[in-house]
Amino acid sequence: MTDHAQVAVAEPVEVVELTPVEKRQAEVKSLIKKYAAISAGLGFIPVPGVDVASISGAQYSMIRAIANAYGYELSKERVRPIVSALVGGSLPVALAAGGASMVKAIPFVGSIAGAILVPSLASAATIALGRVFAQHFETGGTLLDLDADKLRAHYLAEFEAAKVK
Repeated sequence: MTDHAQVAVAEPVEVVELTPVEKRQAEVKSLIKKYAAISAGLGFIPVPGVDVASISGAQYSMIRAIANAYGYELSKERVRPIVSALVGGSLPVALAAGGASMVKAIPFVGSIAGAILVPSLASAATIALGRVFAQHFETGGTLLDLDADKLRAHYLAEFEAAKVK
């Protein structure tokens, strides 16, 4: 008895070339996803404060990578005050992130609550930052015209949207 394998002939698939702008948008979207996952993972660090510092470092790296995708060189020293002005000025977000991290200090219950809260807040904050910077650069913004006050409302809206997902 012989088994004969059937071979299906696939229809030809049309390959669509992306424009340079579409390629950059796809790259930036991928960067945001990657760093959101990294930030969520760093949120599991059990030591309060160390988790927030690690998450911040990942966010700085993401913003630098997004800036590079748009042709801008951005040092870590330049990113830090921009992010601080943007996120630090939105008190509810800053308190939520810091407070969730400090919850980890409460024995047993804090570890469980922190393991639930911090990764999700870290991911949402990272997604929001990435989207804000991507939109800023995509609409022709530069490093010289970053206005934290103007971007803060957009950041808060993106943060709320990312928390829901």
